[in-house]
Amino acid sequence: MNHRTGRPRVYSIAPIEGFANPDVAFHAAWIAELRERVVDQIGGLPIDALNYVAGDTKLSVARLARHLAWGEASWMGRLGSPHTADALDRALTSDALSAFDADPAPAKSADELIAPIRRVADEITNPQLATMTDLDASILDDGTTVLGVLMHLEWHWVYHSGQIGLLQFERGHDYEWTMHRPMVPRRP
Repeated sequence: MNHRTGRPRVYSIAPIEGFANPDVAFHAAWIAELRERVVDQIGGLPIDALNYVAGDTKLSVARLARHLAWGEASWMGRLGSPHTADALDRALTSDALSAFDADPAPAKSADELIAPIRRVADEITNPQLATMTDLDASILDDGTTVLGVLMHLEWHWVYHSGQIGLLQFERGHDYEWTMHRPMVPRRP
């Protein structure tokens, strides 16, 4: 079993500067922290661990990493952000939820998976959220709000991070979760 100590969990999340709304900036910072956890989990994993598929699940670390980037970009699109590059769109749609019945595309490296995650954050998510002023604005016909979307993305990153951890563990790559001390969170 290969063992790696992960980055500490951060509890003191500071809102991202330059955002129009401090509450949106806090949620963007929380999503950024969760995103960095996944980047840390997959960074340096060998090809066999990135592409390992557990049983009949059709889930791999590579698929989940691409799916997380797709999900974030997709939800930002619902908030009004256009996708910024055709190549990024093509890379992300291969792991849209609707594609999960097909076998996952293999990855060549962890860096190949991390690049779209970073591009979505830098080119789509942060520019879109920086302009948002009303956290309670209803953005979908069913009444979903900006805050609802942000909280969904927080859950999405946490949920799939757990799956990524299990898949890499099953493939023989243990990732030790560590804690930052003291556990003194900031309040938004």
